[in-house]
Amino acid sequence: MIDGIGGAFLFSNDTKRLAAWYRDCLGILPEGEDAECSSIYASFEYRDLENPELKRTIAWAIMPTDQDIKDKPRTGKINYTVKNMGEVLSHLKSKGVAIEKTAEYPYGNFAWLQDPDGNQIELWEPSKE
Repeated sequence: MIDGIGGAFLFSNDTKRLAAWYRDCLGILPEGEDAECSSIYASFEYRDLENPELKRTIAWAIMPTDQDIKDKPRTGKINYTVKNMGEVLSHLKSKGVAIEKTAEYPYGNFAWLQDPDGNQIELWEPSKE
């Protein structure tokens, strides 16, 4: 059955604006633009735990929608791992991004916010242990 996550896809009425926000605020650098579906995408590579020679990829994309979704409620959330929560939060605040909540747990530090289209974002700095 399912053995991983192949991608995370956001929908927007203005893909270029939203991609610029993710670039400027979270440092996700788009790798390109897919002319076929007009999406802006990036990818994150990692190694398979059972077979480290095998590289896997998680695709991340902002895709256009033909429906007006401005100010419409969103469901779901994307969790992004970060190396240094303090640095990320400081950077986001310098960009005027509102941090909704932060929390510390034995397994790591978390922060919650929204992108300009209202998509929920969870940041996670895994504990070092």
